[in-house]
Amino acid sequence: MFDKESLKYFFISLISVLLAIFFRFYGFLKPESLLINNYLVLLLVFGPALVVTIILVFNKILEVEKN
Repeated sequence: MFDKESLKYFFISLISVLLAIFFRFYGFLKPESLLINNYLVLLLVFGPALVVTIILVFNKILEVEKN
């Protein structure tokens, strides 16, 4: 019914949903432990894009130096 590639994505999405439900339930039980800093939110939002941009720029620089 599922090939290996589809089954992998199915399990990843299933685990993601279960983790989201767990954290939602945990947040209802202990809301004070999940307080978050505004700077942490900025880091989580813009951090991955910044890392990818740095990697792409370094790869471009190294590619130019090879030629």
